[in-house]
Formats: sequence, C-alpha cells, structure tokens
Amino acid sequence: MFRRAKSILEVAASPGANSGPTAIVLDRSGQLRVINQDGWSRLGLIEEFGAREVYLINRRAGSVTVEGWSANDCCTVSTKQTGNPWTYAARSHVMPQLSSGLNDLSPSVWNS
Repeated sequence: MFRRAKSILEVAASPGANSGPTAIVLDRSGQLRVINQDGWSRLGLIEEFGAREVYLINRRAGSVTVEGWSANDCCTVSTKQTGNPWTYAARSHVMPQLSSGLNDLSPSVWNS
C-alpha cells in the first residue's frame, strides 16, 4: 500500500497534475477508478465501489497529501514544495490499522 501511495503522490505532485481533490479506488473487480472527490466520503466510496483500497489526494498551500486505506493498513504520504518549484521533500507516516476493516471510522492518532 505504501508503494502505491508513494507512486500516486509522485504523479499528483508533478507539474500539470489535476489540481482538484481526487480519489483513486481499487474496486471489487480489481479495477482502478479515478474519481473527483467532491461529494464523496471515504465510507461512501468503499460502499459504492466495494473498494479494497481507497486513496484520497488533497492539495493545500503548496503541499500534496495522499491518504490510503485498506482493510488492514492505512498510510499518509505528503510532499511540500520547497523554494524551487520543481523540488519536493517527502514526509510519510505509515500506520497499521488495528481495526477489523475499512468500515471502522474511529479516529487514529499518532505523534509526529
């Protein structure tokens, strides 16, 4: 999951990438779907597409963040634009999800 999130981040942070909030869903049949995230919650995407994995891409103030979820894992990978618009510094958190599945929406807290 971390490798896929990192690959998504590299594309999302590249010049010319879509600037809107985007979701990438690995659906029940193994197909990747790229969806405009507006109006969708993580739970809604999971239920609608029978998602095995969900990646939410958010852009704010010069940074791009990819949050990934599956039944067993979740991770957050982010990059912040530095002085040169073509240079990015990456920071990531990988957290094992201790709940039994994707439908558990209890908050996860970690110290960075």
